[in-house]
Amino acid sequence: MYAFVYGSLRKNEQNHHFLEGASLISEQAWTSGELYSGSSYYPLLIKNEASLAYGELYEIDEGMLQQLDRLEGYREKDPDSLFKRETSAVHTQQKSYSAYVYYYPHPPEGKPVLHRDWKVEQLLKKESYYYFAFGSCMDQERFYKSGVQNLFQKIEGGAELQGYHLGFSYHRADGGRADIIERSGDSVEGVVYNITGKALDYLFRREGVTNQVYRPVVVEVTLHNGPVVEALSFTVIHKKENLTPPLHYAREIHRGGRYYLSKNYMERLEQRLQHELPVNEFTKYLQQME
Repeated sequence: MYAFVYGSLRKNEQNHHFLEGASLISEQAWTSGELYSGSSYYPLLIKNEASLAYGELYEIDEGMLQQLDRLEGYREKDPDSLFKRETSAVHTQQKSYSAYVYYYPHPPEGKPVLHRDWKVEQLLKKESYYYFAFGSCMDQERFYKSGVQNLFQKIEGGAELQGYHLGFSYHRADGGRADIIERSGDSVEGVVYNITGKALDYLFRREGVTNQVYRPVVVEVTLHNGPVVEALSFTVIHKKENLTPPLHYAREIHRGGRYYLSKNYMERLEQRLQHELPVNEFTKYLQQME
């Protein structure tokens, strides 16, 4: 059986220990409904077929389900239960599942959760936070052209995001743009910045967040110098098949990553951009960089 969680039961959150021993299926899952901030420390999911809520999907057993029922104040056939457990369709990038979801059956409390993701909203309440860049934002050139270079000067170093694959699933007229896509056994490397809300405004514009191109996510990355941290990143909402990126974009990724990413990762990236997704004149660019 499966359970979709969207608040304090999520990874690294207050009640995640109730899922100890559960198997993570996806940390970028979604289902229908609208999240509200609520009046306590946890969010509320209201049934709404016209909206989406992001969260995590786990495979659980009967004992875990009973624990979740107690935590959520759910009692079968009791109309006064704090939450109501229902079976709903929960989607991942790979497939859809029938999973248990705890809905709040009472009038909503608080405000709608920003970006439909409670972990993102919680992270953005901080004065500063980590940002994991895996594509063109590893490079500083466009920061300088936009006059925001001072907002991206605190660089923590290179980092690895496990359980994801580097895709190029957002299509523009001149080619694909980078994306992180869940894939077991794979990993994506990138650069971690320490940023504030001023940098966030720029990133939201650049990533097309208001136009539903990319959405903000919270991911757990391991810095090359040791620490494991939660960081803001972005993923494409409407993913398509990989499309070869243009030379200027491939150049930004390579130039931005070469001082921070591992030699092995950079070599694999170079191979992909020459053979799997052959970028016109990328080999010539590499020769010039030698």
